[in-house]
Amino acid sequence: MTMLDLAVLATQEIDPKGNQSIGWLAGLYTLGLFIVIGLLLWSFTKMARKAREPWEGEDTDARRPEDDPPAP
Repeated sequence: MTMLDLAVLATQEIDPKGNQSIGWLAGLYTLGLFIVIGLLLWSFTKMARKAREPWEGEDTDARRPEDDPPAP
């Protein structure tokens, strides 16, 4: 490495191996993003389960025409 490379690395605070710390603000944003995605997935599964339930007054045992066996 030349002196210029070392000077650039020193000013940018990057390790010669290429590692760089993530920083607190970026870490908090990432954590917040994971929390928001988790809440959205939880809400989606809750609404999907609610959508599968029968409506009020709906007969759950009613037969549909596509459930009948084909006529010979």
